[in-house]
Amino acid sequence: MLITLSILAPGCLGDSSESTEILGIEYKDPPDAPDFALFDQNGDVFRLSDNQGKVIVVAFVYTYCPDVCLVISSNLDYVNENLGGHSDEVVIVSITIDPARDTIDHLSEWTEERGYGWPHLTGPVPELQGIYRSWNVIVDNEHIAASEPPEDSLNRLVVLFPDNSTLVQDTTGSGMNGAEYIEGALVESNTSYNFSSGEIGGWESNETWDWELHSWDITNETWVEYPGGLDSIEMTSDTHLAWVASNANLSLMPSGSDCNNRGWIMGSGSNAHCMCDEGYERPDGDWLSCVIEGSGDSSAEDSTDPHGESLGQYEVGHSTTTFIIDKQMRKRVAYSGINWDPSEFLLDIVSLSEE
Repeated sequence: MLITLSILAPGCLGDSSESTEILGIEYKDPPDAPDFALFDQNGDVFRLSDNQGKVIVVAFVYTYCPDVCLVISSNLDYVNENLGGHSDEVVIVSITIDPARDTIDHLSEWTEERGYGWPHLTGPVPELQGIYRSWNVIVDNEHIAASEPPEDSLNRLVVLFPDNSTLVQDTTGSGMNGAEYIEGALVESNTSYNFSSGEIGGWESNETWDWELHSWDITNETWVEYPGGLDSIEMTSDTHLAWVASNANLSLMPSGSDCNNRGWIMGSGSNAHCMCDEGYERPDGDWLSCVIEGSGDSSAEDSTDPHGESLGQYEVGHSTTTFIIDKQMRKRVAYSGINWDPSEFLLDIVSLSEE
């Protein structure tokens, strides 16, 4: 993940007309700091605007960073420990740019291990992306997208062939009837078909077997034979269909929806795991299910974390800027990268707190 900051464009920063002496890069015309509300490592809501009247440090970091973020966090720790009598007037916050791994639980463990007492913030990906944009932080979307739900709800088409091989195609059926959806899904999967002759994927029904239409029963999580025709089916987000060869083994049918229809699959193969919708969670030891939060009672254990394995493919590195916000909630000072002196940073905080 490469992160850059557009605030350093010519003309954005310069000497301030304020009488306060600033050692960092000072905004010529300090803009308002965009407000946000996120969760800290304790699961409590932190809202920037609740701290008006204080000097606020805002850093964009992540805990799996091998170098840059570790230096920034270490610098912030120095500042936090040396505020002295100004500690009640200063708030330090770190916002993750790696929400897939920086969960509330992980941030809690990470800050406790390192003795970092200031808020470390995370939240829903769409919310964080809005914050990155409003603070002029540009983040490579590849890693962020790994933890995002699909933009559109997807419907599933399953075909169980006479030899018990299967086809699974996930695509949106919004606004379609059953016939339109199935034809579109087969075309998208490059599967040949001729409904008039009973042919799908090179298999043509005959006197010994026929195609049977099934729909997915979300409540009971099973396939049931659909009594009507395709034209009578109105596709909704919960509609998943299957063509089943009557002579095939129905027990070999793939599931009609992933994650109990309450999430989506991230990763593939042994790294596949559910990213559950809000209000749902994975039960202990079961990485491919989503249940209502607090209702999971599975006692199974799994020594391999597919979420961590899946995210391990990403080499996340970045350069960044750390902001100091004044008591009027304005972006006042910026320290770029990591090659800055924390003692000078501290002096700027003290100067702003004394204004």
